[in-house]
Amino acid sequence: MDVKWKELVFLGASVSAHCFPCFDYHLEQARKLGICEADIQESIQAGFMVMNGAGDKMKEKIKQTLPQISLKGNESCSSNPTKKKTLHVPVVRF
Repeated sequence: MDVKWKELVFLGASVSAHCFPCFDYHLEQARKLGICEADIQESIQAGFMVMNGAGDKMKEKIKQTLPQISLKGNESCSSNPTKKKTLHVPVVRF
């Protein structure tokens, strides 16, 4: 696999892993290598697909294992516990 394809894989992986420093680094590297914005966007979208797919599978596992738990709302440990939040995934446009 050539270095351009590796950077695209690393970029998508950084999205699915929620690694901000990795994302910044690999986006910069991809641009330095002259990778077109369409390929960068496709890599980012693939990362979101993996991330969302894994999240959906985890929700299914929790529902099967612990059906009494409600999975309503999308809260994080850093959010206000009394305020419900909705997760909005941004569309990346270059």
